[in-house]
Amino acid sequence: MKSIKLVIYGGQGGIEGIIEQEGDIKVMGMTGNEMDLLDSDHTSVIRSSGKYGQEVMQILKEKHPSTPFVIFTAYSENHYLIEAIGHGAAGYVLQDGGMKQLMSAIRQCANGQIVYPASFKSILMKKLERDVERSPVTLEKAIEKLGAFSKREHELLILLTQSETNKQISKKLFLSIGTVKNHISRIYRKLNVNNRPELMALLYGFQNSGMKG
Repeated sequence: MKSIKLVIYGGQGGIEGIIEQEGDIKVMGMTGNEMDLLDSDHTSVIRSSGKYGQEVMQILKEKHPSTPFVIFTAYSENHYLIEAIGHGAAGYVLQDGGMKQLMSAIRQCANGQIVYPASFKSILMKKLERDVERSPVTLEKAIEKLGAFSKREHELLILLTQSETNKQISKKLFLSIGTVKNHISRIYRKLNVNNRPELMALLYGFQNSGMKG
């Protein structure tokens, strides 16, 4: 079983003990000081209390761009979620969902997936489908605005925005996992993003600016 090394930032009392009951998750420490995280050797970080700290996220993603950051919060407002996505959070879990949902999100994010409330996908899709200049903005049109992609890359982009895992994409497109990863890497380089959260934020940004230009 692969061990997940976790650092808890801004945690509430008792959360460490609950998480450590899971055999595959090792809590490396808890801190309220972002500077303690900069040189920390971890595979996942969680913020479990207070409002979303975008300054902390900016510092962490610059120093550890590949580290998945999971937000565990009581704040369900869409603008907090959108800010988190814009700064590269891999997961956004509401405290109402309880610890079981958090554990699942930590494992999924450590495995390279993204985890957001189901409501956000609906919100994003509605925004992308909103009429702009009397022309419906579909997901395909949003992707066209991002740049020139091959047919295969276009298929992959659609699946990426649907939160499909690399394994699921591999099965649907009849490609090896390695080939899928290579395609995704090329897509990210073209768009100058590092991960799926940043890709979703980029799509949202295009829609939010009116998709003009």
